[in-house]
Amino acid sequence: MKKISLLLILFSFLKFHLGAQDTFILEGKVVDAKTNLPLEKVNIFNQTSVFGAYSELDGTFQIEIEDYPTVIIFSYIGYENLLLTIEEEPTEPITIRLQRSIFGLPEIEVTDQPKIEKLTKKNYTVKDFILDKNKILILTFPGTFSGNKLILKDWDGTVLDKLKLEKEKVQTLHRSCLGNIHLVGKKYGFEIGLQDDKILIISKYPARQFEKLIKPCVAATDQLLYWQKYSMQDQFLTYTIISKKEKDIITKIKVVDGINISRSMDDFVLQDALPDVPQASWIERQSWKQLMYKPIFSPLKIYHNELCLFDHVNGYLEFFTFKGTSLRYLPITYHQNKKWEKQILFDKKYNKAYTVYDTKKGKSIYEINLKDGSVEPIVFFNATHIEKMEVYDGHLFYLESGVTNADRNRVLHRVKL
Repeated sequence: MKKISLLLILFSFLKFHLGAQDTFILEGKVVDAKTNLPLEKVNIFNQTSVFGAYSELDGTFQIEIEDYPTVIIFSYIGYENLLLTIEEEPTEPITIRLQRSIFGLPEIEVTDQPKIEKLTKKNYTVKDFILDKNKILILTFPGTFSGNKLILKDWDGTVLDKLKLEKEKVQTLHRSCLGNIHLVGKKYGFEIGLQDDKILIISKYPARQFEKLIKPCVAATDQLLYWQKYSMQDQFLTYTIISKKEKDIITKIKVVDGINISRSMDDFVLQDALPDVPQASWIERQSWKQLMYKPIFSPLKIYHNELCLFDHVNGYLEFFTFKGTSLRYLPITYHQNKKWEKQILFDKKYNKAYTVYDTKKGKSIYEINLKDGSVEPIVFFNATHIEKMEVYDGHLFYLESGVTNADRNRVLHRVKL
């Protein structure tokens, strides 16, 4: 009875998000446009439906439609994405013919090594850094018998100020959605101010306050906040748009990996049903979750006077008004390359987006064209032990660890894109 009740709760949750109103079922088949052979596991997504669907072995599919007209997106590795507008309910199953991609996936090019500037010294380790226009705030760990230190530098490398943090066990720097700088540790967080080239500690608060109130907010405008939340094994990502003034929820933007959610439910039922297998502990379940269900990577960025959602689950960029009204879709394929790293680097000054590919010899940085979804190689540099990257004002800043035991310190570098 316990198992049945739990399943009913889960399915009720899904039904709630799909909507309780009457819906239509669109049927069809996806084939190769040249060979007419069926295509299996084509990703099919409808903007009015939360989960979408996938084609079967024979290419057939069914997808739930809330209302017509509607737009459906078909995406498949090695093929051009297809955006299909359907004005009214078809009287018979439709056939979708996907064209093979002419350009394929981006080639990872190796070019001449660019000029790389070293911004910190090897006599201390850079734990983290944050960019503040033409200044760099650096969190360091000088050595075994010395505590953390904050160092403020300008872009020329001149030290403007230092602040010792002898007793505070801190780990990372974070810029909030409102633009404030936070220094975060296991027990406490600190709001940091930079005034007249001086580092100031403005306030101290419990670390749990950072996790609940500061970290989930990923973007903001003058009137709205954008709140990120993961659920269902981190395969259901929701961005809630909240009014600053009224504190009301305007709308929600959702990204869902339906296949992984279904698989996670099966895992739970099977683990609970097998009589000869000992029940997994909480730690074992968490380890299994982290191994099998990586969080959805679908960042939301402010692009000019719009929102841009990098939906790597469904294979497109979706643009919204600030209040969450969908404007348009842009198919992408750059994320299908096996060498792609799950990174979107966004230059707020120039409204440019970049992504990263890993090679045996180093990192390749590609610019994402936000008008047509294509990518173009910008720079390659020979560095493999990279721990953090940020882009601002046409420059890439990155932390690199040493390869040998004698050179293990993390050093901050800068390269012009």
